[in-house]
Amino acid sequence: MTAPRGRAAPRWSRATRRAAALVIALGTLACRDAARDAPEASDPIEAIAPLPDRTEERPDEKPGFIAALKAKQSADVSAPYTSPSATLTVKLGDTVTKGQVLARLDDRQLRQELDAARAQLRTARASITQAEVDKRGAEVVLRRETTAEAQGVGSVADVAAARQAVARATAAISFARATADERSTKITQLQAHLSEMTLVAPIAGSVAMIYPQDGARVEEGHPVIRLISGGVYVKFAIPADKVSEIKPGDTVDVRVDRRPDLLAATVGHISPELDAVAQMIIADADLVSPPADLQPGTVCRILPRAAHAAPRQP
Repeated sequence: MTAPRGRAAPRWSRATRRAAALVIALGTLACRDAARDAPEASDPIEAIAPLPDRTEERPDEKPGFIAALKAKQSADVSAPYTSPSATLTVKLGDTVTKGQVLARLDDRQLRQELDAARAQLRTARASITQAEVDKRGAEVVLRRETTAEAQGVGSVADVAAARQAVARATAAISFARATADERSTKITQLQAHLSEMTLVAPIAGSVAMIYPQDGARVEEGHPVIRLISGGVYVKFAIPADKVSEIKPGDTVDVRVDRRPDLLAATVGHISPELDAVAQMIIADADLVSPPADLQPGTVCRILPRAAHAAPRQP
């Protein structure tokens, strides 16, 4: 058993060594070829399997100019005064007419102020009446004292005191009348404020947004309801270096988001000034025969026809 293992061992060892040497030689050649051919091999691989072009994923490099649909006419109805609650009479999407009531603000505090101002006006008018009575009485005394002094039975001091009483009564009348005028003006202002607590539609249109919830507190000057009407137009931004590609009156195509077909529009106005925030030129365009279902706020792109028109076949 020992002799056969002794003879077989040298034979397998030589075969193993030859196989190992062959593998090492092939590996060395392969490594040298790979190292030598690596620069040339990169080009065919890139040509065969090119990386996807991702420029279209960046909106600023898409064809045309970024744009959005805007309502031709819009109005924010704001709260003229702070109110603890607002009662809404319309819902989102409702169609309203000009002058229609949209909401009523809680006016209890204003009504209390109005009642107080009316009471103060009555007091001021009563003061006027009292001052007029005092003046008539003072004038009677002045005539009597003047007659007595002329007849030698009165004194100059009594006449002077009577004149002062008349002057005081006249001043009291002027003060009471001024106070009454002030209270009257206050009442007029409060009545105007009270009428403003009922919010009405300044334009006919649709309710596009309701800012507070029904019954919520509203602050003075803050919008309550937004109305839109008159259809839509396109507002877009032109990079400063491409402003020469388009001019007022040009017909352009509009690619509206989520719509397969292109719409036509006519460029209206182009701002002569670069927008400081966007660093672009702001412009607008009117759609030609726009579909009725276009919604303000929809994103779109302006495509100048000269820039994206297909070349003619010879």
